[in-house]
Amino acid sequence: MGAPLFTVLDVEKTYRVGTTPGSSWFSAGQPRLLKALNGVRLEIAEGDSIALVGESGSGKSTLVRLMLGLEPATDGRLLYRQVDIGQFDRAARQTFRREVAFIYQDARGSMNPRMRIRAILAEPLRLYRLCPEPEIERRVLSLLEKVGLSADLADRYPSELSGGQVRRVAVARALAAEPKTIVADESVAGLDVSVQAQLLNLLRGLCREMGLTLIFITHDLGVASYLCTRIAVLYLGRIVEEGATADILHRPMHPYTQGLMRAFPSFGRPLTASLKGEIPSPIDLPAGCRFASRCPQAVPFCLTSDPVLKHPEDPDPNGARRVACHFPIRDILER
Repeated sequence: MGAPLFTVLDVEKTYRVGTTPGSSWFSAGQPRLLKALNGVRLEIAEGDSIALVGESGSGKSTLVRLMLGLEPATDGRLLYRQVDIGQFDRAARQTFRREVAFIYQDARGSMNPRMRIRAILAEPLRLYRLCPEPEIERRVLSLLEKVGLSADLADRYPSELSGGQVRRVAVARALAAEPKTIVADESVAGLDVSVQAQLLNLLRGLCREMGLTLIFITHDLGVASYLCTRIAVLYLGRIVEEGATADILHRPMHPYTQGLMRAFPSFGRPLTASLKGEIPSPIDLPAGCRFASRCPQAVPFCLTSDPVLKHPEDPDPNGARRVACHFPIRDILER
């Protein structure tokens, strides 16, 4: 594992989502605050591959938007190569945008429908002046070949491509800028299983071949286990468990992770309902552990005391395991 690339230090993100009723008929009321992220700490090393896993509303995409500098944090700091992202000058921001490529979940919607694939792939080459104009055509065709697409697709529009093809073009566009890091937001969601497998193989192969850092957002632990060597599990704006993929899959220590695991298909074990109960509102978070109302092993203490993310008493050999639970699960999950 290389030097720290991204460092997230006690990051919070709060949104104003309206007002509560006032104390009288003429009062304007107070703003309602939605806590999308609440004290997130995370470090991603160069060459790392990490999956951010959790249900919808857990804060995965919000965290990535802050890491990409698309939104400012309400509190805390986000560092890239030990420099605060919010303090980048123009040159540093330009370098950052080239080194960190983002693959959108809606790949087709992220492309200009009036541009042919050839122009879409040539755009970052020209923007960052990565090669002379006469070489752009060759580079475009090389990018298409790298992601397993034929050269004749270069003259088509995004609307003329299948779902799998347009996702491959999105990967090619990300690679065009010669990045150091790829951030992918549910990049295989909604595709047939066979197409998902092809794209996962493509991403994994490219990251290994090119030595890229990968940050992958997903709700699917199966995808995370295949693609990434580390997993960070988020729940209601916080990381509740983090560690090596193999450790988390074979020995989840947080009840929420265990619940996600039970919804993960496995031979020899029937699928069960992953989690029961309703997710608390991020506008009105509970006082204690935010998972306590859905936790099968919660005790009264959990309803009043908020656990912190820390190393358990018997950490993994690499010392990378962290869990936010007063009573971590010690038994290996039967699979």
